[in-house]
Amino acid sequence: MTLPTLIQKNEERVTVTKVKKFYSVINQALLMAIKDNGYVDEWNFLSEKEEDEDFGKADKLAVYLKPYLKISKDCGSESGCIAPQNYKLFNGTLWNSYDQSTQYYKMILADGSYLWLRTSGTNCTVTDGGYQNVCGLIWLDINGKNSPNVIGKDVFSFVLLKNRVMPHKGDEASDSGWNYASYILQHGDMKYLYK
Repeated sequence: MTLPTLIQKNEERVTVTKVKKFYSVINQALLMAIKDNGYVDEWNFLSEKEEDEDFGKADKLAVYLKPYLKISKDCGSESGCIAPQNYKLFNGTLWNSYDQSTQYYKMILADGSYLWLRTSGTNCTVTDGGYQNVCGLIWLDINGKNSPNVIGKDVFSFVLLKNRVMPHKGDEASDSGWNYASYILQHGDMKYLYK
C-alpha cells in the first residue's frame, strides 16, 4: 500500500471509531437524562410557546443533556463554536451555515468533536431523518472547524426520539450523506466513499 492510501485508511478508521463512540456517548447521556427527567416528549421545552417557534427551544433542550456530556466549551446559540462557512452535502451541494443560526445549540466536547442540536418544533410528532415522532436533531463534526465539513465525511446527523438517539437514515438516492452515520454503525466502515 502507498503512503496516501495508508493515511486515508487510518483517517477512515478514526472517523468510524469517533462516530461509534459518539453514538454510545449520546445515547448514554440521553438514558441518564431520561432517568432523571422522564422521556424527552415530557420535557418542558416542548410545551413553551414563543413568538418564534424555534427560538430558545434548543437552549432548553440542551439543558437536559449537558449534565451528562463532557463539554470543553459551551457556546449555546452564539456563533463561533463551529465552522463559520457553509457545510456541504456529500454530493458537493452547499447546505447550511449552522454557526450563524440561533436555532442551534452548539458545544465542543472534551474529545475535540463538535456537537450542535435543535428541536423539531413544539412537540415530538415530526417525521424527519427516516423516523416518526422526532423530538430533535443532533449533528456531530468529528474534527471541528477543520475541513472538509461535509455531511457523511466528517459531519454526521442523528435524530432524537423520546427514548433514544438514532442515526439519520437520509435518502440514499440523493447521495446527500445524511444516511452515512447509519451506514457506519451498520457496516463499521466507510466503503461508500469509493462508489
